Amino acid sequence: MAESESVVGSKEELYPPKSVRKALNLKPGTKVRYWVEGSRLIVEPIPTVEELVNRKPTVTITLKELHTERRRLSAELER
Repeated sequence: MAESESVVGSKEELYPPKSVRKALNLKPGTKVRYWVEGSRLIVEPIPTVEELVNRKPTVTITLKELHTERRRLSAELER
């Protein structure tokens, strides 16, 4: 994505340029998360439940592994 600039609004609003909104697929009503790293403002769209459900899993485990990990975490919490 090419660099772009915008101006902070009179009420201190931030208006990302169209190129940024398009790159992040920001539509009216899209929720975003902001955080600061050093002097940088980071903006990240928050996915909807539907978007999360439709994503391919990044990790796969077996049912046996799930039960083993669940037992381990339960035991750890009981200590």
